[in-house]
Amino acid sequence: MKIIVTGCRGQLGTEIIKQLREGRSELGPIPEKLVSATVIPVDLPELDITNYKMVDDFIRRQRPDVIINCAAFTNVDGCEVNHDAAFKATPSAPQSGTGRHQDRRTSGTRLYGLCLLRPRDGGIPQDEATIPGPISAYGSTKLMGEKYVEQFCHRHFIVRTAWLYSYYGKNFVKTIVNAGKKFGKLEVVNDQCGNPTNAVDLAHEILQLCVTHEYGLYHCT
Repeated sequence: MKIIVTGCRGQLGTEIIKQLREGRSELGPIPEKLVSATVIPVDLPELDITNYKMVDDFIRRQRPDVIINCAAFTNVDGCEVNHDAAFKATPSAPQSGTGRHQDRRTSGTRLYGLCLLRPRDGGIPQDEATIPGPISAYGSTKLMGEKYVEQFCHRHFIVRTAWLYSYYGKNFVKTIVNAGKKFGKLEVVNDQCGNPTNAVDLAHEILQLCVTHEYGLYHCT
């Protein structure tokens, strides 16, 4: 099996690569089929997901069995002031191309699209049957990416998550812990709601899905 992991230097991409290389996560072993997989980790500048031709050429050369897309525009506030960059970096960029590969050139390719969601609305958990209603440019780009995946790649997993934290990079948990140590008390906004999600857990679940044929939409927070 050959697996491409885009956005490999981000929080989730880093954890997925780690688990693939070590054969296990903190939750337990990864599927045996993945232990001997050929893993191709890519990120900027070697692969720019906003450049369709670059993505198309890369996938033609590599002919992967699975693509796990962890690349994304993660600056939520920045999406509101830089719509072009946000939409260019939506999962539709690589996914529209890989979907066509799945149908025409690499018939075995399966695609994972990683999208973020707001898992609760007024305290009510949202499941996969809930009709999406983005209230921001950020959310709109994620939903657009999902639609591209559904349209162009029949064998797909769309995994929605929220507020990732990990051992790597900057994240909400580290910010709060450091602020508490520095200031002794916390003053934070009260108009945002989310489920901080451990990248270890998310990566583990994605890799468990990776060897199944249970295609479709998943919430994992």
